[in-house]
Amino acid sequence: MKFFITLFSLSFAGQFFLPLFFPSAKILGFLPYIIFAISRLSLPKALWCSALCGLLIDLTSFGPPLGFFAINYSLSTLILFRYKKFFSEENLLSFALYAIIFSLVSTLIHFSLYAIVDTHLKLSLLTLATDLICMPLIDGAYTLLWALLPLLLYKYLTEPSRLLYYKTKLGVLIHGLSRITGK
Repeated sequence: MKFFITLFSLSFAGQFFLPLFFPSAKILGFLPYIIFAISRLSLPKALWCSALCGLLIDLTSFGPPLGFFAINYSLSTLILFRYKKFFSEENLLSFALYAIIFSLVSTLIHFSLYAIVDTHLKLSLLTLATDLICMPLIDGAYTLLWALLPLLLYKYLTEPSRLLYYKTKLGVLIHGLSRITGK
């Protein structure tokens, strides 16, 4: 549970603070949280998590109608849930690839839902190239750099054998300094 709260906090910060630094990039901020929910939870729980993330984005966005992103993320989760066994959390690149595929599916559903709600999209070759190729790659890199590597570093540093190692090194350092200074 603590893991999901930490990951949700990282994703929440990414969703709402990364546009301050990269305003033109449409990064799926909750993507790491949704990907981990898909890989670790049952289908109903993963659907609730993705719908909650979509609802949070719906509440802060001005363009599409309420529920647009919740439906988008829920449908993407429903489509990709069966493929979770092919992507392991331990292999960072395969997990980032899963994020890329989720972003691609979400973008395709996004275009389809825009057509259903009768919002006119001006699709060009440049739009398709950026939305279907570049942005999923950026979302995969975001998932890798913003969520996977910090969580892997945290897991590595809090491993019990590492903690014992740090305590002994710190103890040797403190006791070694006290022997040198004579205190």
